[in-house]
Amino acid sequence: MEYIAHTATDPAKKDQLLKDHLHQSQMLAKRFATGTGLETTAGLIALLHDVGKYSNEFQDYIHKAKQDPKSVKRGSVDHATAGGQILMEVFKDYPNFGQFISNVLISHHNTLGVKDYLLPNNYKYSQFSVRCSPFLLRIKETKNDLKLIKERFYNEVMDETSFQRLIAKATVELRQYFGKVLGIVKKLNVDIPKRYEEYRRIIFFTQKTLSSILIDADRTNTMEFEEGKPALLEERSQLFVDYRTKLLARLRAFGEPTTKLNKLRNQLSDQCDAFAERGDGIYTLSSPTGAGKTIASLRYALHEAVKTNKRHIIYIIPYTSIIEQNSQVFRELLNGNLDDDTSILEFHSNVTDRVKASNEEKNEKEAKELDHLDLAESSWDSPIIITTMVQFQNAIFAKGTRNARRFHNLLNSVLVFDEIQNIPPKTIKMFNAVINYLATFGNSDILLCTATQPSLEGVTDGIRFSKNPEIISNLAETSKQFRRVKIVNKSEKPASCAELVELLQRVYTKTSSVLAIFNTKKAARKVYEGLQSLPGAYHLSTSMCAAHRKKTLAEIKQRLKEGQPTICISTQLIEAGVDISFKAVVRSLAGVDSIFQAAGRCNRNGELPIGKVYLVQPEPEIENLKNLDEIAIARNVTKDILDELGQDATELLNPTWVKHYFDEYYRERIPYLDYPCDEGLQRLKLYELLTGKKVLDTLTPNLRKSIIWASDAETIARHFEVIEGDTIGVMVPYQDGKTLIEDFNGDRAKLRLRDLKAMFHRAQPYLINAYRDNLDDLIKNGIVVPLPLLSTSEMFIYAVTDERYYDPKLGLITTPTESLTVDKYIL
Repeated sequence: MEYIAHTATDPAKKDQLLKDHLHQSQMLAKRFATGTGLETTAGLIALLHDVGKYSNEFQDYIHKAKQDPKSVKRGSVDHATAGGQILMEVFKDYPNFGQFISNVLISHHNTLGVKDYLLPNNYKYSQFSVRCSPFLLRIKETKNDLKLIKERFYNEVMDETSFQRLIAKATVELRQYFGKVLGIVKKLNVDIPKRYEEYRRIIFFTQKTLSSILIDADRTNTMEFEEGKPALLEERSQLFVDYRTKLLARLRAFGEPTTKLNKLRNQLSDQCDAFAERGDGIYTLSSPTGAGKTIASLRYALHEAVKTNKRHIIYIIPYTSIIEQNSQVFRELLNGNLDDDTSILEFHSNVTDRVKASNEEKNEKEAKELDHLDLAESSWDSPIIITTMVQFQNAIFAKGTRNARRFHNLLNSVLVFDEIQNIPPKTIKMFNAVINYLATFGNSDILLCTATQPSLEGVTDGIRFSKNPEIISNLAETSKQFRRVKIVNKSEKPASCAELVELLQRVYTKTSSVLAIFNTKKAARKVYEGLQSLPGAYHLSTSMCAAHRKKTLAEIKQRLKEGQPTICISTQLIEAGVDISFKAVVRSLAGVDSIFQAAGRCNRNGELPIGKVYLVQPEPEIENLKNLDEIAIARNVTKDILDELGQDATELLNPTWVKHYFDEYYRERIPYLDYPCDEGLQRLKLYELLTGKKVLDTLTPNLRKSIIWASDAETIARHFEVIEGDTIGVMVPYQDGKTLIEDFNGDRAKLRLRDLKAMFHRAQPYLINAYRDNLDDLIKNGIVVPLPLLSTSEMFIYAVTDERYYDPKLGLITTPTESLTVDKYIL
């Protein structure tokens, strides 16, 4: 009898045999795990991940599904638990290993990730029950004929003697790995309880890594079967060598710098290139604004990737607005073609959305369609990836197997974080923890870039930077040399909209080149309305898709280059990393780091002896920060510093005051740095759930023999949001976005998996992020239309199909004539 893993969609194709799927997944998992020290373990988990499909129940189910897909329901036969039960059995002498890896296996279809080990209830367990542990409940209460399953596995996949040798090899590997973890944490300069917590955090992320590897190996092999050809897992080392050679050649072609600023930029770029000789670590690049950080950090990343044989270079940035700018620079320098994206992936957000499952399970045909679309979403397998901090942290902590699948690609990579000061405070401790793991155990190199370095090492459980981590030598002097602006404080009293418009008109008349940055989209639009009749007036916000912002910025830059009068009213998306220069900037009062970044858009190339940055404070009716606590607190800390500085507001740009700002700001946010949230009537801290120590400590020593680990990945995933309010990508009818919407709304049945993957990739520049909680209102009002991609109507792409709701100046609007009420809907 042949045992089937997956049935072929095409009747002319053969089904995928279970033995083939298990062997091929094992090979992929071992390759994905290269360099982790857990290659055998990853392969073992993959080899057993679908072993439950050897049961009579599953084979009956899949043969019925082949005859009539609508006759069976997906999920009616559990196939994932049997492998975990086998692992618990063979590792009975090492229950810590058994509980560690079996959870990875049984959870490979769980949208919330690996199962919680202990429910995070804040009370003392007087009696242990498997119901206290979702993991043990699944292991102990799922019934499987393990004797039959193992017999078929030994006959088809691996004989029992060979399997026992594999278990022995994995045991040695796990003992070595856990020993390595213990050895490293013992050397930490913290007390013993802190070392114990760090040990458990590392094990948490290691488990996340193995889970990601399994999911990707399983999905990749399934895609190989669906497509009838193997996935491309090309060698990267030569590509990065070629890219580095091209970059150096392009830079030499620019010739010797002639201006003082360009000479300084060259010096910084050379320092970055040379610093990569140090090898892996956690480093900082405290590059002053306008110092050429993008190219300098790329030189560093390519040199490091070549030197240490990395598989990926991943740029993580705060705003989608910088994605298109950086990718354009990279494509031009490395590929010589702005349209060549074969090696450079822009990842803004997920394109598809799966609605909450109904009580009725899906039939096999419907479920296969859902799987088909999930496979088409990006797994971050490109050599160079440019994405956002939101997507980076989602890959680690958020729900969804699409997110989890990407995590392992963060290992053995160069990770460059641009404008790192923008990290949301509530995620700081969780961010620090994963960075420490990736650098110490993930064979990754970390570079944190910004002109205003936050004190990430100063908070409790901070980042463990390498010795002498700063790339720029003599940072204080370098910062002075790049200073090109004067800060003018006009924020002593709140200003009305009319007063703000009047100030901007005066500055515009005097300089003919002014940028205004506000903290909310409502304020930016309101002020823009008062100035839109001026020649060269522009508006920028995240209500506009990336392609729209890119075109608008190109027009602004061209006008500035030609010396034409230009005024741009924007939200803060323009102040982080956007390469643009105005003669004057007006900034709504915010944190010192935001003011510093805004100043970087003023007199960027030294066009004037000195540029001016005006600080203003809009009235609450114009700019209401009631629900924007982070900005409000940052503004108050800045106010206190301005009071200390008196008339010399320009001293805000001094590195000493920047450090003082972050110290004060984090002091204000201490209760929020470990991500507090509510579950029912209980207050949880997601950072504590990485270890589960608080709950574990409530167990008596006797009860603790039943459960060894206590982390709660499911609970973390259930609550984790980098930005309050879950968001979903919405396609808009801007330029090629209109054609793409028509394509998605056409006959999808004619599309192959790789066609869909290419379409999802092309859709990225035409997405805006809408708050999921308000999506129903947008749909109800006819602004957003859900386009069902499946016969089940369960998987959607959301799109604005009526062009009247997408304004050529403002982006998404709620009515063709009203433009101020969309703010609550769009991120």
